[in-house]
Amino acid sequence: MSPKKLDGQKLIQFLNQKWGNEKCPLCGHGNWNVDTNIVTLINATDGVIQVGGNYLPLVPVTCMNCGNTILVNAVVSNAFVDTGNSEGGNGNQSESK
Repeated sequence: MSPKKLDGQKLIQFLNQKWGNEKCPLCGHGNWNVDTNIVTLINATDGVIQVGGNYLPLVPVTCMNCGNTILVNAVVSNAFVDTGNSEGGNGNQSESK
């Protein structure tokens, strides 16, 4: 299986199509930062933290006014693409929506 990487432009297109100019539900501002690094949540079933295994690739989208952060599923956004080489890695750039 080829390593995957987040395509920042595809993610921005997805957010613009689905989200538009949505305001932050906490503060009402509309200045968002889209981080192109993949993050994931940690499974803690019955008080045991699971490290390794399957993960859900998520992209943080943060309100630059209040810090409210929304997580967007990278697979559903269709922006999680094969790199076509053996080098993995996540994007290091941030873009404003």
